[in-house]
Amino acid sequence: MNNSIRKRVDQVFQNTYFDSSQNLREQTNEDKNVLNLIFELEEYLEKETQSEENELFATSTLGDLYRVINKPEESIHYHSQYLRLISDDEKKQVPAFIKLGQSYKYADEFKKALLCFEKAESVINTHSFNEYTDYLEHQRGKCYMEMRYYNWAKSSFEKALDLRNKKNVLKSIESTKEALNLCNEKLNLQV
Repeated sequence: MNNSIRKRVDQVFQNTYFDSSQNLREQTNEDKNVLNLIFELEEYLEKETQSEENELFATSTLGDLYRVINKPEESIHYHSQYLRLISDDEKKQVPAFIKLGQSYKYADEFKKALLCFEKAESVINTHSFNEYTDYLEHQRGKCYMEMRYYNWAKSSFEKALDLRNKKNVLKSIESTKEALNLCNEKLNLQV
């Protein structure tokens, strides 16, 4: 797989945004570019010979691309396939389960999303893969927010924000602050 595809994928995700009217679901205005990438990656996977690294990249990326164009069933398919490909690598399983949970959330299958998040948490706790806990809590909070469990969402976002402040990754901190602010707005509307 050539580097231009990887660069184009990076560019697509640099241009995504999180729509506050949809509980911060990741969206794109570049559907045509995304569809072209999907076509190329699916074509690549149909070839009989590809490196394991490229197969993993293409499979996971297809799951992500389908998610941002609101095709959750296809996203679930590719993220599930990715998990089958990495069944022996528990460290890769953590973000894979979180991404699969995101896809289930986009399909409005919240219980399945939460089960994926619980599986990721179990692997984190078993192997002390704590570097993923902030990502997990952020995504779990977004799921709770979609379920209208705003107090639980707030708790998850606060945990994520605390961890992200310790990591000092500004983009992640801002993303979680935005989610926490939206959650607080929704909580205030309930009063």
